[in-house]
Amino acid sequence: MVLLILLSFLLSLTLADQGCPPGSVKSQSGDTCFHAVSLAADFQSAEIVCTNFGGHLASIHNKRDNDVLMEFVQLDNYWLGGQDVNSDGSWTWTDGSSFNYNNWASGGGVTGKDCLLMDRISGLWQPNDCQRVATFMCETKLLSTTTTLPTTAVPTTTPFTTTTSTSTTTGPPCSNNGTCIDGQCYVFVQRPLTWDDALSNCKRVHGNLVSVHNAQVEAIIEQQVNMDNNWHWIGGKFDENGNLSWSDGTSVNYTRWAPGEPYENYKNYSCVMVYTSGWNNYNCTSELPSVCVIHI
Repeated sequence: MVLLILLSFLLSLTLADQGCPPGSVKSQSGDTCFHAVSLAADFQSAEIVCTNFGGHLASIHNKRDNDVLMEFVQLDNYWLGGQDVNSDGSWTWTDGSSFNYNNWASGGGVTGKDCLLMDRISGLWQPNDCQRVATFMCETKLLSTTTTLPTTAVPTTTPFTTTTSTSTTTGPPCSNNGTCIDGQCYVFVQRPLTWDDALSNCKRVHGNLVSVHNAQVEAIIEQQVNMDNNWHWIGGKFDENGNLSWSDGTSVNYTRWAPGEPYENYKNYSCVMVYTSGWNNYNCTSELPSVCVIHI
C-alpha cells in the first residue's frame, strides 16, 4: 500500500448559513465550495477522502475558478478531479459534471497519464501518474446549518473539531498532522478536549481515538506529538480495577508506558495520553489534543 504522508489535514467543511467557511472559497456558480487539503495522497485516495465528506475532487468549469484557485491555494501541485482512466484521452470529472473547460499546459491532455494535476504557480493542468502522491482540492455543495449531510459522509450536522480556534469542521479528522497507512489515517486534533469529548469528536466522522497495537503506529504518533510538543489523548482507558481497554473494543496487545507509569490511582487517572517518552494515565476531564484514527 502507498504510504500517505499527512502534512496537514485541515479540511474546513464548516456548515455555514451564507458563503463558504473560513479556509475555503466559493465557486463562480455560487453553490459549491473549494477546500484545499494538504494531505498528500494518490488520486484514488484523495477522491475517497473528498467523497467521505460529501464532495468530490474539484471540477473546474471556467477561467475564473481556475484563477481563483491558483491565487487561493498555498499547496504544492495538487489533484483536481479530472481523469481519463476509462478512455485514454477522453477526460471526465469524478463528480460527473461536463468537462467543458480546460487549462492544459503545452502538451497537456496527452495519453498515458490518466489523472489531472494542477500547477500551483501557473495554474496550468498536466496529466500525471494516478499513483503519484500529491495534495488535493475537494469541492462540496454549499450547505446551510439545517442541512443534513449524506449518511455516507457525516451522519449528523454536529461539526468535527480540528483546529485550535473556535471554528469547527465536519471534515474528518482531525488535525494538523499525521500519517495514513493501509487505509487508516492517524490524524491529530490540536484543539484541547476532554477525553470523552475527544472520543465523541472522532466518532462524528466514523473514527475513534487511536488504539496502538504495534511499534510502527506508536512511532507515527510519537513523531508527531514530538513536533507538537504536547501530550495527546489516545483511546486507552482504565476501569477502577486497573483493567486497560481501548475505546474501539480491540484487544490490548501492546503497551508503551513511560518510566514509572501507569500511576495506580485508576479511579481519578483512568485515561491514557501519549508523549515521546511513552504513555501516562491522567485525569479524563483534563483538556488535551488528541489522536484519531479514521478508515478511508
